Amino acid sequence: MRLWQKAMIGLARSERVTKGMQGTRCMDAFSRLFVGGVDGEACVGRAATLRGRGVSASLFFLGEYVRDPELVRRNAAELVTVGPALAHAGLDVHLSVDPTQVGAMISWDVCRENVRALAEAVAGLPGTGRNVVMLDMEDSSVTDRTLALYHDLRSAGLPVAVTVQSCLHRTGDDLRRLVADGAMVRLVKGAFAEGPAVAVQGRAARDAAYREAVETLFSTEARERGVYPVLGTHDHVMIGHGADLAGKNGWTRDQWEVEMLLGVRPGYQRALVEQGIALRLYLPFGENWWPYAVRRVGERPANAWFVLRSVINGLTGK
Repeated sequence: MRLWQKAMIGLARSERVTKGMQGTRCMDAFSRLFVGGVDGEACVGRAATLRGRGVSASLFFLGEYVRDPELVRRNAAELVTVGPALAHAGLDVHLSVDPTQVGAMISWDVCRENVRALAEAVAGLPGTGRNVVMLDMEDSSVTDRTLALYHDLRSAGLPVAVTVQSCLHRTGDDLRRLVADGAMVRLVKGAFAEGPAVAVQGRAARDAAYREAVETLFSTEARERGVYPVLGTHDHVMIGHGADLAGKNGWTRDQWEVEMLLGVRPGYQRALVEQGIALRLYLPFGENWWPYAVRRVGERPANAWFVLRSVINGLTGK
């Protein structure tokens, strides 16, 4: 599985492959499966449709690991611009951002300036739900700085949240500090191919690490401190574990949620909504969709069949 992930990450970061795939019409169906729209307007419309089905959204502008200062400015501007559109539509102003898309590849000072501006913009907007800037977590080389950025903005009273990867050896300590802070935490297993010095290895160990992290986030102490857990997973066993803990430890349905990716396990997503569990979908938008979409294949090899089917249908005109 780790070799498969590495291969998909390599494809995601290849400029030549990205250019070729994004220029291929037969891949349109593949992009629509995982991407909310080619621009902010289309994505806000998709978010409104989801809201009508009882599902919230977190919008993300596609484009990570950016070194070009002009592209960094564009990425930051796209996220700032889409916020008012969400507010005007009566939706959550819930925006996800990768540090490496808004300046971290240039300098963390640039990144901090852009994320602070985004958080200040979100803080000034009306909303009917949970308005927040969610910091995505990338590979382990940026974990320290991403968490430091979160704590810096949080201490300034800005509406920020952070993603934590349960597979990392350090996560227990990170979660204890976040619980003490009363943080909103999106908990994911981790999609990066990290080595044994950094992360647990093998499915059983990864599941055990996630289960332990869920128990920390749904503890009585976490509830009393105002923690807002977000289970960022498609694993129904882990979601069930979280729901059981929530019931045992006095959490109400409006104090936590599940976040899943657009296009992954849609039947299960509908079942969660029917059960009354708060569900949010990660809704990326933009034209640079290939790196994001191919990483979804890396996380779930079964998605590779959809890629092949898209290519065949495109070539045959179906």
